[in-house]
Parts: sequence; C-alpha cells; structure tokens
Amino acid sequence: MESILNQSSFEAATVDAVIERSGVARGTFYYNFPSKNAVIHALARRAAQPMILTARDRLSNKAPLSEILTDIAGGIADWNQQHPKLGRAVLSSIYDDRGVPVSPDPNNPGSFRSFLAEVFHESQQRGEIRQDIPAMNLSLMFIGMIYQGLFGWFMRPEAVDLTVWAQQSASLFLEGVKL
Repeated sequence: MESILNQSSFEAATVDAVIERSGVARGTFYYNFPSKNAVIHALARRAAQPMILTARDRLSNKAPLSEILTDIAGGIADWNQQHPKLGRAVLSSIYDDRGVPVSPDPNNPGSFRSFLAEVFHESQQRGEIRQDIPAMNLSLMFIGMIYQGLFGWFMRPEAVDLTVWAQQSASLFLEGVKL
C-alpha cells in the first residue's frame, strides 16, 4: 500500500491493486484487512511502533509527561512531513465515503488512542496530571489538537509550520491538564 500511495492518492488506490502487489490470495487479504482503511490503519500502527516503544520506555523510567508528549507530537509531525501521502491517507481513513467520521473501537488495545490513554492513565496515577477527565477522553482531546494541525498543513503546507503546531499543541494541552 505504501508504494501504491507513493504513486497515487488514497482515494485512487484500490484494494485490488494492493492485493495484486502483495501477492496474497484475495480471501487471505480480506480476512486480515476487511477494507482499505484497515490496511492504512495497519501501516500507521507499524510506522508508530518505534515512537510508541520509546514513549513506553521513557514512561517506565518515570520521564515527565511533558517530555513524552512533546516527543510524540514532534514524532507525528516529523513522520507526516516525511510521508505526506501516507499521512494524508491516515487522516482520510478516519472518514467514511460521506465524510462522516468513522468511530473506531476505542477499546482496541492496538490503537494509537489506547496507547495515549495508557500514557495519560500512568501520568494520572503518578499525580502528574488531573484525574477528573478519563484517560481515553484526554487521548481523544490530544489527538484532536494534533489532527487540526495536520489538516491545516495538508491543505496549505506553506501556511502551517507543523513542527511548531505540534510543540504548541503539546504545551497548550499540558497547561489544560496540569494539577
């Protein structure tokens, strides 16, 4: 899918092209990836793994949330700047054909939002941030702030400094959740 996206857009990429290029049987492919969005989400999870592992390691070593979130926000910005077609596909995949946001399973332990909820829950347990907002809600709020910067950058890259947006989003978010 990555190589197909490098040649065309998410909308133009077809599941048939992905199946053909992957060399697996159609049934096997659909068993593992029931939709084009499922492929995109799997690619995004794979791309996020190094960042997630680093953040988990830092969290277990009691690094402050401010450092972890700044690194995560910066990592998201950097990755999207390095892989704009795949990044755009990830954002596109959160909407259905009518432009309505798809509601992924918030309890999926493999999701990025679940990972962030773990980070926020641990920070709440340490007394680092307020506990009156559920960790999953904090995850959704933080992701929303980052997505807004990505939307702006994908629409008009010359008008949005994505790295600055990521830093400011992390900083503003932290101000809102501190004790």
